[in-house]
Amino acid sequence: MHNIFFVAFLLLFFPVFPAAAYLDPGTGSMLVQILAIGFGGVLFLLKLYGRKMISFFKRIFTFKK
Repeated sequence: MHNIFFVAFLLLFFPVFPAAAYLDPGTGSMLVQILAIGFGGVLFLLKLYGRKMISFFKRIFTFKK
């Protein structure tokens, strides 16, 4: 019963229109570049804040006797 209301809500507030879109060959290369830059950014942040994060989690999960 909830699924019917959810689908009705989606169709009412988010109507579906046909898309007149074109993806050229450069789009795939742009997506690869975005993923590579995102991965590099994550690695940079881990290098920059890695020790601080490790010591923080060690402090949280260390059980004192």
